[in-house]
Amino acid sequence: MGMQGHPLLAGHADGIPLEEKLLPEYLRELGYVTRLVGKWHVGYHNTSMTPLSRGFDSHFGYYNGYVGYRDAVHEWFNNSRGYDCYRDGERRKEEVVGKYLTDVYTEEAVKIINNHEGSERPLFLLISHLAPHTGAIGVLESRDEAVTSKKYRYIKDPLRRTYAGVMGALDDSLGAVVEALDATNMLQNSIIVFISDNGGPTSFPSVLLQNSASNWPLRGAKMSVFEGGVRGVAAVWSPLLKNPKRSSAGYMHISDWLPTLYSAAGGNVEMLKDLDGLNQWDYLVYDGSESPRNELLVNIWERVGDWAIIKDEWKLVKVNSIAPLNHTQLFDGESGRLDKRDTLNLVANSAVSKALRRNQPFGALRREYEMRRADLDMTRTTLCANRIATSESTPFPGPDPCTEKPCLFNIQQDPCEFHDMADQHPSVVDELKELYESHAARLVKEQDHGFDPAAEPELWEGWWAPWLDSS
Repeated sequence: MGMQGHPLLAGHADGIPLEEKLLPEYLRELGYVTRLVGKWHVGYHNTSMTPLSRGFDSHFGYYNGYVGYRDAVHEWFNNSRGYDCYRDGERRKEEVVGKYLTDVYTEEAVKIINNHEGSERPLFLLISHLAPHTGAIGVLESRDEAVTSKKYRYIKDPLRRTYAGVMGALDDSLGAVVEALDATNMLQNSIIVFISDNGGPTSFPSVLLQNSASNWPLRGAKMSVFEGGVRGVAAVWSPLLKNPKRSSAGYMHISDWLPTLYSAAGGNVEMLKDLDGLNQWDYLVYDGSESPRNELLVNIWERVGDWAIIKDEWKLVKVNSIAPLNHTQLFDGESGRLDKRDTLNLVANSAVSKALRRNQPFGALRREYEMRRADLDMTRTTLCANRIATSESTPFPGPDPCTEKPCLFNIQQDPCEFHDMADQHPSVVDELKELYESHAARLVKEQDHGFDPAAEPELWEGWWAPWLDSS
């Protein structure tokens, strides 16, 4: 589709092509009411590209990559500034300006759930929060800086304290949504997916992207093909899961969610054609079943020269160390070990936990949390021991060998991508190179129509708006 590369930029006539059918369109055919709250960011140069034309029954949020947490303004590097807050295609800055956006979107989501109570149609609700993305270029805002500074005073870095405050509001949002589902008797017939979209930008090297996130102990950050940039975090909960108290080491690609959720909603996956995604619903439901995915293309960013591909336990990586916005050598971010609070009870007493454990004994939840924490500590201290021995704020030592030739990593045994195994396994390198080349041969050139002066907000009463409707 040409959607690889840099995230879509304001005023560029790029986006998911209209011939592509999106998840909400499929679910609406199955009888679902489809709602989107928050970020869209897959094209808006004309109305046909916006949410209500692409399967959603309603949308309250913004079209671009980010907006200010309290002013609904999107600003880009060319000093173009404009409002970006829409309700079903209509401008609605008065619903946002002066309020904290995470709370605004939370209230909207809870209202949707409450108003849906008693409906005979099922609900698909996608909440795409701004948090913890920067709200303006290089700027994060917590709900209340004074409260944040006090609550997270054990965090020495003030930028990290702000980040914690932003994440705290996101935690509150998740709690409010789960409580609303419980109060309306919808929780016991729901599937909840909580997922990150990519690794976080850390505090180095780009001020423009910095929000002091941490992917520790993984190598790399947002826009990198290393694990810190692409190994996302996700949690799935549903009473339909036969053993929800487990962690998964299987591969799942973002494209898998469409057939997976379509299957869960009762759709016939055999009717879906020409998809890269695989149906993982049975793998999620039944403990002990095998993931249907054993390989995935991480990315091919041809303009920069970065690519990576995975098959079984092996990952082949090639990067360009002099490319702009390159984060491939990063290894930084706090480990979280400075948190001396009783995190076990904080989790167990959270709003989400209280709602879920009405159907699951507290003791089971406690044991599960302890087990997961032990697994995480094992990963950090055993599999990534060599990386953790270095300073947490030190980039990967020396020149990156993956710029000269592709590196091969066993990401099951070495998730921090410390040991290049290419010389020891040349046949694996050849196999993965061939797989990469088969994908590269079908690559569609990265979309980039450039900034269209006709999109300037000053031409649209100070708004970022679909600017090609009349063309």
